[in-house]
Amino acid sequence: MRACLIAISIFSAVHVAQAQPVSDFYRGKTVNMVVGSDAGSGYDAYARLVARHMGKHIPGNPGIVVQNHPGAGSITMTNQLANGGFKDGATIGAPQSSVAFERLLHLLGPGGKAAAFDATRLNWLGTAAQDTFVVLGWHKSKVRTYDDMLTKEFVIGTSGPNTDGSLIVSVLNKLLGAKIKLINGYSGTAPQLLALERGEIDGSSMAYSTVLTLRPNLHRDKEIPVLLQIGRAKHPDLADVALLQDIMKRDEDRAIISVIFDKYQMGRPFFAPPGVPAERVELLRAAFDAVMKDPALIAEAAQSKLELSPLPGREVQALIERLYATPEPMVRQARQLLGTEK
Repeated sequence: MRACLIAISIFSAVHVAQAQPVSDFYRGKTVNMVVGSDAGSGYDAYARLVARHMGKHIPGNPGIVVQNHPGAGSITMTNQLANGGFKDGATIGAPQSSVAFERLLHLLGPGGKAAAFDATRLNWLGTAAQDTFVVLGWHKSKVRTYDDMLTKEFVIGTSGPNTDGSLIVSVLNKLLGAKIKLINGYSGTAPQLLALERGEIDGSSMAYSTVLTLRPNLHRDKEIPVLLQIGRAKHPDLADVALLQDIMKRDEDRAIISVIFDKYQMGRPFFAPPGVPAERVELLRAAFDAVMKDPALIAEAAQSKLELSPLPGREVQALIERLYATPEPMVRQARQLLGTEK
């Protein structure tokens, strides 16, 4: 994979020097979409969906080839694209959403040093879906409501430390006084749901879209009650479920929650590396906006049970710049809450 990316980098460096009208640049080209997650993951599914349809919205109708380059929550891929000379607009990154906030929240290591890039300088093209995370119970568990979650011991399964599930648990225990016991080691969301059905755990936390994809029948039949939702706003399906922001009593706590969880608006993002000519960035952003309205993509997403709630590139860029402009004392409080302040 490294050799492949280096070859792409050399190709990009040659072509960036060639002056071409933006409308002609992509004619006969292949665009490489590099996914910072394993094949078969949710991020991979969204990337391949977009790749199958986006080329026809780019002048010149280039083909788009998907490559997987997982590692360190997409940090490995993003580091390479940001620093490897991919400056001609023929390479697109499809990272996990948290990658943009490593320098802010330090989830992978002290000081956020794992991220060898400035997220505000990446050219964000947009996101295909904005995530709403949920805390789930089980209809046979002793914890079936939000109030139960605060007053009874509640065993939640997650993949590991500093995953979204573990971060949510840390916030609920420290800010709301919940009594959640965390069990790490479940390799993904499907094993967590299976453990929930078997009674090994009382609950889990994951993207609501994942629940709809993996267990739509159990959700519809209310065998998996949704106890709490975390996001910028309530999901249309969950109007009666409490939103974490709304139950915080102090403005200061709500502000800290925003620093930590506004990243869910990023959902399933895409970017072009820094240094890509501005006119090509705008062309790619326009193509992304167009493909999100493409009836063929929308139909395929519905068939594949992939939720679409797109956000344009300029709005993603503004979100990242706003969060990085958060006063440092508030950011430190957020890291203290997460246990990443060293």
